[in-house]
Amino acid sequence: YSLEFYKKFYRPEYTTILVVGDVAARQVEALANKYFGKWERGNHEADIPTEPEQTETRYVHIQNPGFIPMLSMNYKAPAYHDTSRDVAAMSLITSLLFSERSDLYKDLVAERQLALNVSGTFYLTVDPYLFTMSATTRSEENLQEIKDAIDAAIEKLQTEPVDSLLLAQTKSRSKYQLLMSLDDPDNIANTLSYYIWITGDPWSLNRYYNTYLDLTPEDIQKAAQRYFTTERLTLATISSQPNGGLQ
Repeated sequence: YSLEFYKKFYRPEYTTILVVGDVAARQVEALANKYFGKWERGNHEADIPTEPEQTETRYVHIQNPGFIPMLSMNYKAPAYHDTSRDVAAMSLITSLLFSERSDLYKDLVAERQLALNVSGTFYLTVDPYLFTMSATTRSEENLQEIKDAIDAAIEKLQTEPVDSLLLAQTKSRSKYQLLMSLDDPDNIANTLSYYIWITGDPWSLNRYYNTYLDLTPEDIQKAAQRYFTTERLTLATISSQPNGGLQ
C-alpha cells in the first residue's frame, strides 16, 4: 500500500516548487526542468464523500483519573475561502474570545482562577473542520462553571456587536503580527506554502487578509449566530468521573 500511496500522491499535479530569496528565475527554471522535467502526471481521482450534517449536540467523555480535567467544545465550522467573511470572522473570534486581554480569559484564568488556560482554535482548511474551544482546570468540579462562562461569552457575541475599537485593534495586531513574522526566506516560504496547500494560489494570502481587515461588528455577530449552535456542537471532557456530567 505504501507503493500505491506513493504512485497516487507523489505526482507533479500535487507539487509546488517554492523558491524564496535572491535567486535567478531562469536558473531556478533550468534546475526544475533538469530534476523534475520527466516526472509523469498521475491519474488518481480521489472519491471523498461529503460528511452528513450534524443535527444535535454530541458528547464524548474519557474517564482518566491521572489526567488533568479538560473541556473541549467543538463547533462545525466552514471550509476556507479567501473571500468568505464567515471564515475571516471565525478566525478573528479566536482572538476576541480567547486572547489574554479578553474578558473571558481574565475571568476564568486571572480573576476566578477556575481554569489553568482557555483557548480557541480555528484552522484554515480545504474541507469544513472545527472551531475548538478548550480549557483545562485544577478541579473537575469547575468544568460546568467554565462551560457556562464560555456559553455566556458566545451568547454575548451573538447578541451584542463587538466594540469597534476592540475590533480595529484586534485586526491591526493580527496584520502586523503576520508582517513581522515574514522576516526571512524560510518564514516567507512556510507562510506561502500553507495557502498554496489549501488553494494552489499564493495570492490567496492577500485576498484573505483583505477580507479579514474589512470585517465589521455585524460580520462577527452573524458568524457567531450561524456556527455556534447546539446542533453543530460536539462536547468532549476528560475527568475521573464515569461520565462528563455537563449540561
